[in-house]
Amino acid sequence: MTDIKAIVIGSGFGGAVAALRLGQAEIATVVLERGRRWTIEDPTKNATFATFRNPDGRAEWLNTVTKTPGYEGIPIDKYTGVLEVLERGNYKFLVGCGVGGGSLAYGGILIQPPQKLFEQVFPSAISYEEMDTIYFPRVHSIIGSAPIPDDVLESEYYLGLKVLEQHALKSGLPYVESTNGLTNGITRFPMGVDWDIVREEIAGERVPSVIAAEFWFGNNSGGKKTLDQNYLKLAEETGAVEIRTHHLVTKVAEKPEGGYAVAVNIIDDSGEIIDQQTLTCQYLFMAAGVMGTCELLIKAKAKGDLPKINHHLGEGFGNDGDTYAFRTHLSETTNPHLGDPGAIAVLNYENPILPCVMMRAPLPRFEQDFPQKNVIGSFVFAMTPYRGNFSYDSASDTVQLNFASDPKAKEAAKYLAELLSEKNGGEVPPIASQTTGHQLGGACMGQVCDDCGRVAGHPNLYVVDGALIPGSSTCVNPALTIAAIAERSLERILAEDIKHS
Repeated sequence: MTDIKAIVIGSGFGGAVAALRLGQAEIATVVLERGRRWTIEDPTKNATFATFRNPDGRAEWLNTVTKTPGYEGIPIDKYTGVLEVLERGNYKFLVGCGVGGGSLAYGGILIQPPQKLFEQVFPSAISYEEMDTIYFPRVHSIIGSAPIPDDVLESEYYLGLKVLEQHALKSGLPYVESTNGLTNGITRFPMGVDWDIVREEIAGERVPSVIAAEFWFGNNSGGKKTLDQNYLKLAEETGAVEIRTHHLVTKVAEKPEGGYAVAVNIIDDSGEIIDQQTLTCQYLFMAAGVMGTCELLIKAKAKGDLPKINHHLGEGFGNDGDTYAFRTHLSETTNPHLGDPGAIAVLNYENPILPCVMMRAPLPRFEQDFPQKNVIGSFVFAMTPYRGNFSYDSASDTVQLNFASDPKAKEAAKYLAELLSEKNGGEVPPIASQTTGHQLGGACMGQVCDDCGRVAGHPNLYVVDGALIPGSSTCVNPALTIAAIAERSLERILAEDIKHS
């Protein structure tokens, strides 16, 4: 048994924030990460991560055949790869694995939610003005995000993004200063991308990676600003934080005398268990991602290891209204296989079905799927009230998910896609909604936790990842919101809860 002041389970957007702020407060902290550390040694080659164009074991978490949407069925070696693909019914949920969590697999999209929608979802105790002036900017500052520069936007690699911008303007959607408002428009927003590295990719000085639409499996040029480069690096530099890789948490439980016990399988890169440990701590931060955090907490409640968690555990699960829309047979070439996602958002808050936001989403396979290169693929996020729930099945000792996407989210996405096509041409095939990497909820604030992630009934147990968010990040990708809420939570937890003895 090992006694540690604070344990953080997971190193994604919530866990990385917790690690840094605990470290800066000189709280001895161990971060348990099931995946491996990914270090880019040579940014001129595809040497670190797998690619869409050549998937291998590094692509997926402990699979022998790929399950990544659009790239299914390729035999690979079993390895602790970057992306876990969880199949729940007809749905696929994408989960980042490794030091940096979801940032390894995200597209660098750090976009702020609009105030009026934010206030419909989050408790009134969370001041949007405070988020806007303190916590959203704090995350941007640590990650070093910035909007896409004009010269990059004008390159051939972002041709589709430029076309989307022109189509939105022609459709009567004017440029607006930010996402904060409830009027239609388009806007550039900060991205977790190093645009100087993107320029080096364009110049042939680094391997094409950001410009080649490589994101889910990692970024070999180093152009994506993942959390291991900023929050976690700074956390380790405090000297108070240790990140332990290949540590797969299997159980959490309260100790009779206070504090928590964490059971861990230590695995190798093929997933084989090489050791097992039980660690104990005074303060436990759950940041294993929605699927990981909810599974651990639900099993712990069902088995009496965390018996005081209330009956709301497992409720409020959402997919952020996530759908995928194509516009095909356009009159322009769009290079749909190049460039990274996001950078410009099409805001359709006045959508008569549901408010929604659209962003371009390229994928390398579109070069083969659409040889005329006259298509735009896009993510669309709708403000859907639809929620699902987790439940525990004692017979199989598994956590089940009851969830089906909202048909209205598809209708809203179709409305926006057709709005753009009315003035610019193109066809809108059926909207897809069977995949997301933006799952939220299950241990929601205002239900299971307070607005700072404190789990009711269990002192010094905290949820600081997407499981805390009430099912929606209000029409935008959730990474910035998760990190900013974690910043707010840690500031209060450190001031009010943690003894510095």
